[in-house]
Amino acid sequence: GVPLVCGRHEDRIVVDDVLQSRIRQAQPEQHTGPRIPPREIQAHIRSGMSAEDVARVTGAAVEYIRRFEGPVIAEREHMVNSALAVPVVVAVEPDPDEPASFGSEIRDRLAKLGASGERWASWKDEERGWIVKLEFTVDEIDHDARWAFEPRKQALQPLNSEAITLSQQGEVKGGL
Repeated sequence: GVPLVCGRHEDRIVVDDVLQSRIRQAQPEQHTGPRIPPREIQAHIRSGMSAEDVARVTGAAVEYIRRFEGPVIAEREHMVNSALAVPVVVAVEPDPDEPASFGSEIRDRLAKLGASGERWASWKDEERGWIVKLEFTVDEIDHDARWAFEPRKQALQPLNSEAITLSQQGEVKGGL
Protein backbone atom coordinates (compact mmCIF):
# COMPACT_ATOMS: atom_id res chain seq x y z
CA GLY A 1 0.00 0.00 0.00
CA VAL A 2 0.89 3.66 -0.16
CA PRO A 3 1.58 5.25 3.24
CA LEU A 4 -0.66 8.20 4.03
CA VAL A 5 0.50 10.36 6.91
CA CYS A 6 -2.37 12.03 8.76
CA GLY A 7 -1.14 14.07 11.71
CA ARG A 8 0.54 11.63 14.07
CA HIS A 9 -1.15 8.53 12.66
CA GLU A 10 0.11 6.58 9.70
CA ASP A 11 -2.48 4.54 7.84
CA ARG A 12 -1.92 2.27 4.90
CA ILE A 13 -4.40 1.75 2.11
CA VAL A 14 -4.26 -0.80 -0.66
CA VAL A 15 -4.39 0.81 -4.09
CA ASP A 16 -6.51 -1.63 -6.09
CA ASP A 17 -8.12 -1.27 -9.52
CA VAL A 18 -11.26 0.30 -8.08
CA LEU A 19 -9.32 2.91 -6.09
CA GLN A 20 -7.07 3.67 -9.07
CA SER A 21 -10.20 4.21 -11.14
CA ARG A 22 -11.56 6.64 -8.51
CA ILE A 23 -8.23 8.50 -8.45
CA ARG A 24 -8.32 8.79 -12.25
CA GLN A 25 -11.89 10.15 -12.08
CA ALA A 26 -10.70 12.90 -9.72
CA GLN A 27 -7.83 13.98 -11.97
CA PRO A 28 -8.34 16.81 -14.43
CA GLU A 29 -9.13 15.72 -17.95
CA GLN A 30 -6.31 15.66 -20.49
CA HIS A 31 -7.49 13.38 -23.21
CA THR A 32 -8.04 13.37 -26.89
CA GLY A 33 -10.57 11.46 -28.92
CA PRO A 34 -14.33 11.22 -28.80
CA ARG A 35 -16.24 11.43 -25.52
CA ILE A 36 -18.08 8.14 -25.32
CA PRO A 37 -20.93 8.07 -22.77
CA PRO A 38 -19.79 6.32 -19.55
CA ARG A 39 -22.75 3.90 -19.79
CA GLU A 40 -21.51 2.72 -23.22
CA ILE A 41 -17.94 2.31 -21.95
CA GLN A 42 -19.18 0.32 -18.95
CA ALA A 43 -21.34 -1.91 -21.19
CA HIS A 44 -18.23 -2.75 -23.26
CA ILE A 45 -16.17 -3.50 -20.11
CA ARG A 46 -19.05 -5.60 -18.69
CA SER A 47 -19.08 -7.63 -21.93
CA GLY A 48 -15.47 -8.67 -21.28
CA MET A 49 -13.46 -6.02 -23.10
CA SER A 50 -10.36 -4.39 -21.64
CA ALA A 51 -9.91 -0.60 -21.64
CA GLU A 52 -7.53 -1.05 -24.60
CA ASP A 53 -10.20 -3.03 -26.51
CA VAL A 54 -12.77 -0.28 -25.88
CA ALA A 55 -10.28 2.36 -27.05
CA ARG A 56 -9.75 0.43 -30.31
CA VAL A 57 -13.50 0.04 -30.90
CA THR A 58 -14.57 3.58 -29.97
CA GLY A 59 -11.50 5.73 -30.73
CA ALA A 60 -11.63 7.20 -27.19
CA ALA A 61 -8.43 7.58 -25.17
CA VAL A 62 -7.55 4.68 -22.85
CA GLU A 63 -7.07 7.16 -19.95
CA TYR A 64 -10.63 8.43 -20.46
CA ILE A 65 -12.05 4.90 -20.57
CA ARG A 66 -10.18 3.86 -17.41
CA ARG A 67 -12.04 6.55 -15.46
CA PHE A 68 -15.25 4.53 -15.80
CA GLU A 69 -14.04 0.90 -15.66
CA GLY A 70 -13.48 0.44 -11.89
CA PRO A 71 -17.05 -0.31 -10.76
CA VAL A 72 -17.58 -2.74 -13.66
CA ILE A 73 -14.29 -4.58 -13.03
CA ALA A 74 -15.38 -4.87 -9.39
CA GLU A 75 -18.77 -6.21 -10.54
CA ARG A 76 -17.10 -8.82 -12.76
CA GLU A 77 -14.85 -9.93 -9.88
CA HIS A 78 -17.92 -10.11 -7.62
CA MET A 79 -19.64 -12.43 -10.14
CA VAL A 80 -16.66 -14.81 -10.12
CA ASN A 81 -16.60 -14.83 -6.30
CA SER A 82 -20.39 -15.34 -6.17
CA ALA A 83 -20.17 -18.28 -8.59
CA LEU A 84 -17.30 -19.87 -6.64
CA ALA A 85 -19.39 -19.62 -3.45
CA VAL A 86 -22.51 -21.34 -4.88
CA PRO A 87 -23.31 -24.31 -2.62
CA VAL A 88 -23.25 -27.70 -4.34
CA VAL A 89 -24.45 -31.15 -3.30
CA VAL A 90 -21.82 -33.84 -3.71
CA ALA A 91 -22.42 -37.59 -3.78
CA VAL A 92 -19.81 -38.39 -1.13
CA GLU A 93 -20.43 -37.78 2.57
CA PRO A 94 -20.68 -34.01 3.04
CA ASP A 95 -18.50 -32.35 5.65
CA PRO A 96 -20.88 -30.48 7.99
CA ASP A 97 -18.13 -28.02 9.01
CA GLU A 98 -17.14 -27.22 5.45
CA PRO A 99 -20.11 -27.33 3.07
CA ALA A 100 -19.10 -27.90 -0.54
CA SER A 101 -19.09 -24.94 -2.90
CA PHE A 102 -18.68 -24.78 -6.66
CA GLY A 103 -15.21 -23.25 -6.16
CA SER A 104 -14.02 -25.86 -3.63
CA GLU A 105 -15.23 -28.76 -5.79
CA ILE A 106 -13.69 -27.40 -9.02
CA ARG A 107 -10.39 -26.65 -7.25
CA ASP A 108 -10.39 -30.17 -5.80
CA ARG A 109 -10.82 -31.59 -9.31
CA LEU A 110 -8.09 -29.33 -10.70
CA ALA A 111 -5.72 -30.59 -7.98
CA LYS A 112 -6.53 -34.23 -8.87
CA LEU A 113 -5.78 -33.47 -12.52
CA GLY A 114 -2.46 -31.81 -11.63
CA ALA A 115 -3.70 -28.58 -13.21
CA SER A 116 -1.82 -25.28 -13.01
CA GLY A 117 -2.42 -21.66 -13.99
CA GLU A 118 -5.97 -21.39 -12.62
CA ARG A 119 -7.47 -18.09 -13.92
CA TRP A 120 -11.11 -17.07 -13.48
CA ALA A 121 -12.99 -14.36 -15.38
CA SER A 122 -16.57 -13.29 -15.99
CA TRP A 123 -18.49 -11.08 -18.37
CA LYS A 124 -22.08 -10.40 -19.32
CA ASP A 125 -23.26 -11.79 -22.64
CA GLU A 126 -26.25 -10.07 -24.25
CA GLU A 127 -28.12 -13.33 -24.91
CA ARG A 128 -26.87 -15.70 -22.21
CA GLY A 129 -26.37 -13.33 -19.27
CA TRP A 130 -23.34 -13.81 -17.02
CA ILE A 131 -20.61 -16.19 -18.18
CA VAL A 132 -17.94 -17.50 -15.79
CA LYS A 133 -14.73 -18.80 -17.38
CA LEU A 134 -11.92 -20.90 -15.94
CA GLU A 135 -8.63 -21.24 -17.79
CA PHE A 136 -6.10 -23.84 -16.63
CA THR A 137 -3.31 -26.06 -17.94
CA VAL A 138 -3.00 -29.86 -17.68
CA ASP A 139 -0.06 -31.73 -19.26
CA GLU A 140 1.01 -28.55 -21.09
CA ILE A 141 -2.44 -28.26 -22.74
CA ASP A 142 -4.48 -25.11 -22.09
CA HIS A 143 -8.15 -25.60 -21.24
CA ASP A 144 -11.05 -23.16 -21.16
CA ALA A 145 -14.20 -24.15 -19.22
CA ARG A 146 -17.30 -21.92 -19.31
CA TRP A 147 -20.52 -21.85 -17.33
CA ALA A 148 -23.64 -19.70 -17.57
CA PHE A 149 -24.27 -18.16 -14.14
CA GLU A 150 -27.59 -16.92 -12.79
CA PRO A 151 -26.68 -15.02 -9.60
CA ARG A 152 -30.27 -14.65 -8.33
CA LYS A 153 -30.92 -18.39 -8.59
CA GLN A 154 -27.34 -19.33 -7.56
CA ALA A 155 -27.34 -21.59 -10.62
CA LEU A 156 -24.44 -22.61 -12.87
CA GLN A 157 -24.89 -24.39 -16.20
CA PRO A 158 -21.88 -25.86 -18.07
CA LEU A 159 -21.56 -24.42 -21.59
CA ASN A 160 -18.72 -26.47 -23.09
CA SER A 161 -17.17 -29.94 -22.82
CA GLU A 162 -14.46 -28.88 -20.32
CA ALA A 163 -17.10 -27.39 -18.01
CA ILE A 164 -19.30 -30.49 -18.36
CA THR A 165 -16.34 -32.77 -17.49
CA LEU A 166 -15.36 -30.66 -14.46
CA SER A 167 -19.00 -30.44 -13.29
CA GLN A 168 -19.75 -34.17 -13.35
CA GLN A 169 -20.02 -36.17 -10.13
CA GLY A 170 -17.27 -38.72 -9.47
CA GLU A 171 -13.74 -38.97 -10.77
CA VAL A 172 -12.69 -36.94 -13.79
CA LYS A 173 -11.80 -39.79 -16.13
CA GLY A 174 -8.92 -39.58 -18.56
CA GLY A 175 -9.96 -37.06 -21.08
CA LEU A 176 -10.34 -33.38 -20.82
